[in-house]
Amino acid sequence: MEPLNSKLALFKPQEIRRRSDDLLRQAIGSGLKHVQVDMSKLGDTLLTVLETTKENYPDFHIPPYGVWRDFEAGGIDRWAALVNARAYENAGEMLTAAADLAFLSAYMKTMHPLDWVYEDQMTETRVSGKKASALAAFHMFASGSFSSEMTDPYRVDAETLIRMEKDELASGLQWDLQDDADLLEAMQQHLKRLGEALALRSDMFSEGYFTRPGLLMVQMAREDENAVSAEKLLDKLLEALAPVWQGGAALEDITLGDSFLHSSLQDGEPASVFPFHMAAQEMVYSLVEPFAWAGLEVSDLDLLTAPADDAHAALFVQTGVLKIKDGPEAPTEAGVRDRMIEIRAITSALTDKLAELLRRELEVPAEQLPLTCILEGGTSRAGNRILEKSGNETAKLGRYLNPVAVFWLPFGA
Repeated sequence: MEPLNSKLALFKPQEIRRRSDDLLRQAIGSGLKHVQVDMSKLGDTLLTVLETTKENYPDFHIPPYGVWRDFEAGGIDRWAALVNARAYENAGEMLTAAADLAFLSAYMKTMHPLDWVYEDQMTETRVSGKKASALAAFHMFASGSFSSEMTDPYRVDAETLIRMEKDELASGLQWDLQDDADLLEAMQQHLKRLGEALALRSDMFSEGYFTRPGLLMVQMAREDENAVSAEKLLDKLLEALAPVWQGGAALEDITLGDSFLHSSLQDGEPASVFPFHMAAQEMVYSLVEPFAWAGLEVSDLDLLTAPADDAHAALFVQTGVLKIKDGPEAPTEAGVRDRMIEIRAITSALTDKLAELLRRELEVPAEQLPLTCILEGGTSRAGNRILEKSGNETAKLGRYLNPVAVFWLPFGA
């Protein structure tokens, strides 16, 4: 049997970017069935992103993209308050806890009830969508819902994920046990698969009697004293966790996670698979700050790709760069899957082009304005603002991006 690593090597960030760029070239030439691209409108997108960035970060001191901004909803630094309350004795302990939280929060950004609004009752902050998911995960973490140690609530243990009960999930997420029963069942199974995957890879996630996602980050910090490679971290996450994201493509006996087959190519062959790995890459983006707090840089961060998500797709649709071709709904499963692949891949490729244009406009090199800051400062914020205002169009885009309602993809309406 071909080793797992050699199969997953097909889907490194460089390969994701190459395949997305190839679809973008076809879309510019109107060679795709479901989408087309007008690059002359990219300047309008640039203006939108610049305005958004200046509004939120007028001094252009932009933090990295990731779940930590979601934890700050309402302008409240919840993590700082938690750390002050816990008073960690050393950087390793804090890294493990922060990595546990970042890892789990990225993993729990999934489909959710329509019109779900989460309320942080301590601060009366109300949020929806992906921010609701992140804030719910944070408060469940802070209350000890994921801990197996009564004396140490701020942790995520594999055995607790495996045994998580629906009533605790419903309470923590503020979902209804009856009305949201199907989604609660899916979340319970989603967390169970994660716990089982962590337990199966004790070489990565275990130390002594405990199995926690953050222990991988401590292990990598020991191996790399000055800098941790983003590409190496992503490789490890894909190797260990690709099977937990069910519903995408597979090669023989290997589930490939956030990857899908395009029907215009030869099904079943590696060349026909379009990888995105959005959740795994968001985990890596979200681990930049925990590593920094432990005194470590995350290198090779520029190799990661932009999120192939609804916020970025909405940004390019709204500004006229990306057009989803009109016509009857695709009648076949292959057709709706192809449309999803084309929208997501081209969205990611367009974000790269926009980043290049933005740096030229500001006359700064990539080292001073990396993609992670562009995502946080402008593109994600601008796209999410469009989604909040677009109503029915948001629902339509959600159906396009997740036509078969795969639970772990956050899109759906």
